[in-house]
Amino acid sequence: MSTDGEKSGNITIGEGVTVTGTLSVPGKATINGWIQGELTADELTVGTEGKVVGKVVVRIADIHGSTHDSISATEQLTIRSTGQVHGTASYGKIEIARGGVMVGKIGPSESMPAAASAKEIDLPNGLLDLPPQVKEDKELAAVRA
Repeated sequence: MSTDGEKSGNITIGEGVTVTGTLSVPGKATINGWIQGELTADELTVGTEGKVVGKVVVRIADIHGSTHDSISATEQLTIRSTGQVHGTASYGKIEIARGGVMVGKIGPSESMPAAASAKEIDLPNGLLDLPPQVKEDKELAAVRA
């Protein structure tokens, strides 16, 4: 039974709680504990102490803690100043706050129209590094100017 502060279809994994398996959440998943497995939800918030290891597919993700493996946020991926995303990330729109960490591969979601012409960006060691072709294009443009 839901109380006034809770909505049907939502889940909260509290600090100190570990869940292993596949979760399908029609509403919002709030993770302050630890999940290993697959998570599908409309919205995801990973708290500062939260950790998700596995495949994540959501519409909106707000990361204060950490994710490891893959995350697909078809509408919005926000990595806060305490947030860390390790692995592969795809997004509709992305925001990374100062101090936020992205280590791995990152690119627009395939559901976005611009994705077909966008180039995937590889982020070795958490540092933004443009693909060689983009670097070459910029160098050619500078030479032509």
